[in-house]
Amino acid sequence: MSVHSMNESNTATPSQSPSVNGQKSAARKLVLGGDGPLRSRSLWNFASAVSEMENHFSLQLHPAAESAISASHAFLERLIASEKPYYGINTGFGYFADRRIERDKLVELQTNIVRSHCCNVGAPLSRDLVFGMWLVTLNKLCQGYSGIRLETMQQILAMLERGILAVIPSRGSVGASGDLSPSAHATRAILGEGMCSVPSQGEFITIPASEALAHCGLQAITLGPKEGLSLINGTSLSSILAIKAWHEGRRLLKVANASAALAIEAMGASTRIAHPAALAAHRHQGTLETGRELMKYFEAGPSEMRQQHLSEEWVQDPYSFRCVPQVHGAVWEELRHAEQTLDDEINAATDNPLLVAEEGEVYNCGHFHAIYPARASDAIASALTTLASIAERRINHAMCAKRKHLPTFLINDGGLNSGFMMAHVTAAALVSESQSSCFPASVNTIPTNIQQEDHVSMGPIAGFKALQIVDHLRNVLAIELLCMAQAFDLQRPLRSTPPLELLWEKVRAVVPKLEQDRSLSEDIEEISQAIARGQIVDFDNE
Repeated sequence: MSVHSMNESNTATPSQSPSVNGQKSAARKLVLGGDGPLRSRSLWNFASAVSEMENHFSLQLHPAAESAISASHAFLERLIASEKPYYGINTGFGYFADRRIERDKLVELQTNIVRSHCCNVGAPLSRDLVFGMWLVTLNKLCQGYSGIRLETMQQILAMLERGILAVIPSRGSVGASGDLSPSAHATRAILGEGMCSVPSQGEFITIPASEALAHCGLQAITLGPKEGLSLINGTSLSSILAIKAWHEGRRLLKVANASAALAIEAMGASTRIAHPAALAAHRHQGTLETGRELMKYFEAGPSEMRQQHLSEEWVQDPYSFRCVPQVHGAVWEELRHAEQTLDDEINAATDNPLLVAEEGEVYNCGHFHAIYPARASDAIASALTTLASIAERRINHAMCAKRKHLPTFLINDGGLNSGFMMAHVTAAALVSESQSSCFPASVNTIPTNIQQEDHVSMGPIAGFKALQIVDHLRNVLAIELLCMAQAFDLQRPLRSTPPLELLWEKVRAVVPKLEQDRSLSEDIEEISQAIARGQIVDFDNE
C-alpha cells in the first residue's frame, strides 16, 4: 500500500516541505492504501517529521483501502454468524485457543486482550517510534485481511492527527505473535485508558488518554470482534526500530565516507585506492559506489597536502585506509538488502488469522513472526560496528603518523599537552561495546505462552541494540572528524581539494582547533549533534 502526497499532486512519493532541525518534513497529508507499496524511506521521513511540534498533517484512507476494509469486515460478520470456532474471534488467545467465547462476550474479549497485554516496562519510546508503529499497523490493516471496521480506522486516524500518542514503555516484546505488548499499550490509548503524550502550547505534555480525547472532542473506541487482536498483532515495533536504524545507518555511511576521505588526505595515504580502473575489477556494486563517492572528494582540484608526499617512496597504506572502498562498500550492500527486507515487511499482512474475503477462507498462520525485521536489525548492527571499527583504526594511526608529518597525538608541545590521546581511547571503548553487542538477538529464543509460542524472534531487542550502535558510530565518526580536521590545521598553510576544505570548514564552524588541552567531551558531542542535523554532510538530496 502506498503513501501519497496530497499537497500538490497525488504521487507515490511524499513531497517535501521546509526542513525542521536539518531534516525534511514529509507531506502534510497522507493517503494510506493506494497504488504501489509503502517504502521504508517514505514511512520514516513522515514518522520523524510529524513528531516535530511545528508539523501539522492529516491522514486519509484511499478508496481502495476503504473497500478492502469494508469487505473484510463484512466477511467477519458472516463468520461470527456461522457460530463456528475461529481463533481470536470467538475463542481465547494463545494457550486458550481451544476455549470458546460466548457471543455476548466478544466485545469484552477484545478489550481484555488489550488490557492484559499491556505489560511493558522501562523508559518510554520516543514519539517518532510510536507514530511509526501506527503507520506500520495502519498499512497492514489497509490490505483488508483483518476484519476491522472502517469507523474504527477513521477514529484512529483522527486521534493520530491530533498528536495523541500513548506513552509506551520500551521493553517487553519478544517479537513472537507480533509485538503484542507495545502494540497493546498503543491501542489502549484509543480506549481512553493509560497515559498519552500530546502537543500543548509549544511542548509535549503527558496526560491521561481520557483527558486527551475529551479535549479534542473525540470519543473512546469500543472495540468490535477481532479488533483488539488485529490492532496488537504484527511486527510494528520490530519493524520501526529496524527502519530507524537503517535510516540512520544509511546517513552515517555517507558521513563515514566523508570522514575516511578526510583521513586519507590528512594522513597522506594514497587516493589511488578509489581509482575507477582499480575498483572495476572488484565488481561489487558497493565497492564501486563507495569509490565514486570518495573520488568526488579527491578529484575536485589539486591538493598541496597530497603533493608534499609524492616524492617519497611509499608503497602501501594500512588496511583501514587501503580497504575503505571494500569495507564501506560491503556496508552499503548490507544496508541496501535491509531496505528491501523492510520494504517487504511493512507491506506484508502480519495479522493472524487472515480473513481472505474473496476466497471465503480463514487462514491461521505465522506472518506476525518478526524474524525478518529482527534479522535486518542484527545485520545493520553488525554492519555499523564494522564502520566504527575501521574508523577507530584510522584514528589510531593519526595518534602517531607513519609519515612523521604530524605531531604525536595531534598536539604541539606534547607531554605538557596530551591532545587526542584519550579521545582515541573513547573511540576504542565505543567500538568494543558495539562489538560486544553484535551477537545476533534473532538467533536467541525463549519459548513463551506455555510452549505455544515456542520460537520467537527477539526483534525489538535486535532493534534497540542496532540503535545503540548507531549512537556509538556517530560518536566514533565525530572523533575521527575532529582528529582529521586537527591534522589539516597542523599542515597549514597547505591546502587540500575544495570539497575536503569545505568539510574541514564545517567541522571548524562547530568546534575550534585544539591549541592546548581542554575537555573534548563537549567537542565530540557538538560534532555528533552536527552530524545528526546534517551540518557536516548534507542529507537534503536523499
